Amino acid sequence: MNKEWAQHIERSKRMSSEPIHKAFRDLGVHNFMIREIDECDDSVLDTKLSYWIDKYQPEYNPSPVKKEVIEIAKKAIEEYKPALQQLSQKEYKPWGSFTSENRGSGKHSGLRIRGKNLETGVCTDYESIRVAAIEVTGDPNTNGNILKAARKGGIAYGHKWQILEDKDKKKAVFGVNKKTEQIEVRYESMAEAVRQLGNGTKGMGIIKSLKNPGRYSWRGYYWFYVR
Repeated sequence: MNKEWAQHIERSKRMSSEPIHKAFRDLGVHNFMIREIDECDDSVLDTKLSYWIDKYQPEYNPSPVKKEVIEIAKKAIEEYKPALQQLSQKEYKPWGSFTSENRGSGKHSGLRIRGKNLETGVCTDYESIRVAAIEVTGDPNTNGNILKAARKGGIAYGHKWQILEDKDKKKAVFGVNKKTEQIEVRYESMAEAVRQLGNGTKGMGIIKSLKNPGRYSWRGYYWFYVR
């Protein structure tokens, strides 16, 4: 820990542009201190670092992004895109895309959703956000609040919400090994990756990794969608 602290001070002296090092120069190193908040070995250091930065959102420590991993992923997406897209049953269409078939149907989001009534404990699956809004609140305009809650696994209108994968709109994913920085695994969907690697987990780790490319890993990989 002391060695790491000394390295931060040294990088500050070398005019590093990192926020913490700028703060050292502007405010003085004597106005900062270091203390231990967790223990781990090197194999999970990056994961622990990202966890605590994400938890505390410190002013001088933005979440680290593996820029080299991002570049690898960009190249990989172009290289493997044709093959990986063939894994998907149908071409992916992002949320909000309208077609002559679904316009005005209330199902344009393509997002199936599950709501758990916090009072009764009953879970109900809905074919779209709009349908859920109408049945739960009677007002289709509340779909935005429900969608926000579902994306975070949060609560709205007395229900805990969860987005369900639409089997007709799968998105292929691939994993970049965080140590070797090589693409090693490819799956037709996030759900398939969870089934193969999840070991009983519900896949929240891979969701976090997919939403924050290059920041968080799951099962030893940084995860990316095939765009």
